[in-house]
Amino acid sequence: MRARRLELCVPSDSAIDPSDLEVTLRVLATMNGLDEEHPDFVAVRRATARMFKSVKKNRRLEKRAEIADADRAVVAATATGAPDRIDDETRGIPLAITVAAPTAGTLLKSRPCYICKKHYTQVDAFYHQLCPDCAAINHAKRDARTDLTGRTALLTGGRAKIGMYIALRLLRDGAHTTITTRFPRDAVRRFSSLPDSGEWLHRLRVVGIDLRDPAQVIGLSDAMIEAGPLDILINNAAQTVRRSPGSYAPLADAESAPLPDGPLPELLTFGHTNDAHPQALAASVGSHPILANAGGLSAAELTELALAAGSSSLARLAAGTAIDAGGLVPDHHDQNSWTQFVHEVDPLEML
Repeated sequence: MRARRLELCVPSDSAIDPSDLEVTLRVLATMNGLDEEHPDFVAVRRATARMFKSVKKNRRLEKRAEIADADRAVVAATATGAPDRIDDETRGIPLAITVAAPTAGTLLKSRPCYICKKHYTQVDAFYHQLCPDCAAINHAKRDARTDLTGRTALLTGGRAKIGMYIALRLLRDGAHTTITTRFPRDAVRRFSSLPDSGEWLHRLRVVGIDLRDPAQVIGLSDAMIEAGPLDILINNAAQTVRRSPGSYAPLADAESAPLPDGPLPELLTFGHTNDAHPQALAASVGSHPILANAGGLSAAELTELALAAGSSSLARLAAGTAIDAGGLVPDHHDQNSWTQFVHEVDPLEML
């Protein structure tokens, strides 16, 4: 039987006719008696290969989906993997575990541990991304406390999420804590609203700062030096994932609203915190006594020269007015930051 006749026996837009199906099954039954190299056997094999491949593919996809659904259900029963988990725990409420057992279940497909990369299937009821060994270590450390009375701490990015939790742990353990954020008034409202804020609010200082602004970073450094020795430094701040312009509108508007009555933490800003970037940087750099002294040029003039052809010509080099494409003045000194000590390096270059 030819492969073409087999294809014609199976209409694509209707069920198979019973008589056609009977013929098909009878022909297929005779295939066992043919040699695999026989032309008829080869023709039937080619005609049915796509069907079998499609069936196998669908079975693999179904099996994969079943495994994914089962593993997803296990993860959903954990504290950190629950789909209804509040990602921004603004009230300082600990995450809840929805299962009583130490493990939430067993994965059908193993996963690498987030810390040690060892594959695991037993899922901890709290830490869904950790193997049992690493989860046990983190459980032992999670609620560890220590007396930080008299200690001073600086935490960048302490307004929300893990930053807020770190700040609360420092404050509740007795540390004088400074946190940084681009939305300081929102941070003040968050911390002031906590039930136990009266016990530690006087030890909290909120600094409104845009860490992309060198002038503000220098201002923060000066303020920390003036405050005295620093015992703890936690760099939690990171470049925020870019979102649509309207995403930050409520937060930005709230920064202009009055703060609540009652005890409040110390609030410090360096200006331009809520201005548009990079215009804020041009204004801030241009007004700073150290950063503005770049060969007598304003920030805008420096950028304009860096983008103009011929700004580092021989004539400009001789006149001392050359600026290269990176906005840099050609260096004729025999000493630079490669050979200087940290305290000798200009703040702008360090950033």
